[in-house]
Amino acid sequence: MMDSRSKLLAVVGTGVVVATLAGCTTTDHVYSQGRCLTCINNPITGEPVNYNPDEIPIFDEQDITVGEAQQVTTSVTGDGRGSFRIASGVDIDTAYARLRSGFRFRAPVDFSDSMSDGFQQRDGAYHHEANPGSFYRLSDYERQVINGVEHSIVLRAQIERDGSGSRINVEFSPSGTLTYNADEMQDALEQRFDAVLR
Repeated sequence: MMDSRSKLLAVVGTGVVVATLAGCTTTDHVYSQGRCLTCINNPITGEPVNYNPDEIPIFDEQDITVGEAQQVTTSVTGDGRGSFRIASGVDIDTAYARLRSGFRFRAPVDFSDSMSDGFQQRDGAYHHEANPGSFYRLSDYERQVINGVEHSIVLRAQIERDGSGSRINVEFSPSGTLTYNADEMQDALEQRFDAVLR
C-alpha cells in the first residue's frame, strides 16, 4: 500500500508527463527575436519532437517595424572578472600619478584618523602598496559606464617598471551583484587606461 508521500510523487509525475505530452502536440509556438521558445528537441537524438524545423515562423506585423531601432540587450557573461596588460612609454612614477588621478585609487594620505576611514582601509577591496621607481600595487572600488549604465567594480592595478616605461597589469571583478558583460567592461576599461596614460 502506498503512503501519502508516494501518492503525491505519483500524482506529480503523472502531471509532468501529461504536460509534456500536451506541449509535444501543439502546433502553435511562441517565438521571440526569431527563436522558438516552446519547441522541444529529443535530448538523445536531437531531432525535433513537437515542431517542423523546415516551417518558417510567422510573426505579427507589430513584432517587426522597418526602420525601427532595435535595443540590444547585453548579457551577463561568466563571473564578471577579467584582466589585461598595458605597456606604456610613461615612466612608472608618472603612470602611478596618472592612474591615481584618473581612477579612484586611494592612498593612505586620502584617509583621516576617523573610525569610518579606518574601516574603509580594512575593506578587502582597498590596497595600496608603493615602492617608488620599482612597483605599485593598487586596489579600490571604481565605477564604469557601459551603454549608459554605471556599474560598480573592484579594480586592481599592478604597475611595474619596464625599462624607461611601465607595464600595468589590470584586473577587475564585480562589486556586489554582477550586472554587466565582462567583455564590454574590459573594452571600456582598456580605452580608459589608454586615455589616462597618454
